[in-house]
Amino acid sequence: MPRGWTSTPGAGDTALTSSGPDTLTATVTIAATDLTPESAFLRHTSTVGGALPRLKFSVTGSPFCGYSSQQLTGTLQGPSGGIDFADRITHIWTNTKQYLVTIHVQANAGTPGFREARSALTQDFAVVIP
Repeated sequence: MPRGWTSTPGAGDTALTSSGPDTLTATVTIAATDLTPESAFLRHTSTVGGALPRLKFSVTGSPFCGYSSQQLTGTLQGPSGGIDFADRITHIWTNTKQYLVTIHVQANAGTPGFREARSALTQDFAVVIP
């Protein structure tokens, strides 16, 4: 977690919520899925930002540890200005279930420290299957 951030355990599919300085926030979700990696990524990508218009949007493949993963970055048009965001989405399979893990970072457009937070929070992470 970047310095100056606080985190709180989540509930349900939300594993963790975090707040940083200014308007920086992050959320980690772990949701069971029956979808293939491609279908899960397409569904997630199609819902990013909800009804907010996308000003910028990019998707980059980012596989690691034998799991499929993508990084999404962009800017949404919010009611009071731009919202920068970054998502790291990873499809994790086990012998019994599949999960879509999403790390979502966002802040008002131009917020100092967003790039550093995005880099720190959306990098490769440990996968531990009990």
